[in-house]
Amino acid sequence: MRILMIAPPGAGKGTQGALIAAHFNIPHIATGELLRDHVARQTALGRAVQEYLDRGELVPDRIVLDMTREAILAAKAAGGGYVLDGIPRNMQQARATYEIGLELGMTADVALYLQADDAELMRRLLARAALEHRCDDTAEVIAPWYRERGILVSVDAMRSAHEVGREILVALEAMRPFLENGPAQDRLPLDLTSLGEAFGATGSA
Repeated sequence: MRILMIAPPGAGKGTQGALIAAHFNIPHIATGELLRDHVARQTALGRAVQEYLDRGELVPDRIVLDMTREAILAAKAAGGGYVLDGIPRNMQQARATYEIGLELGMTADVALYLQADDAELMRRLLARAALEHRCDDTAEVIAPWYRERGILVSVDAMRSAHEVGREILVALEAMRPFLENGPAQDRLPLDLTSLGEAFGATGSA
């Protein structure tokens, strides 16, 4: 199973990504960790990253995408599944990641959208964008592109991590036979945001 995660900061993307990876025994590809690992190992990519960091600049998309491609290639060799966390942050990255997936035969089966409409999360997103001079699109801008491809699964993330994680795993397990055997063109987006009560939701986390 190949899963790409979309969420604003604070919605629990890293937590749920690690949970999914452990459950399905697939690599958790977190771009932030990839950057730190390459810097620590002083690879060619890592040295390039360090130069940008030393100048106080953002790491260019091409370097992040090169790291992502390398990690997806390793995931293919390890069995073919992955959870991708931290990219895409904008539509350019979304399209580029899709092209990498096509090239490697590793396009995502599911784009998991952790919806978090809470005002505090939006405040953090806007504050981080201003602080880091980011030009990221919001998750709400990126999600429709995956909806059009029929792979978007939307989940209400404004509950406890346990409740959200349980709902995600139940949904992915139910989808797994179809993802493994069904034609990609027959897929439809799924909106699970109204199913909180069925999974024991008790309110916001």
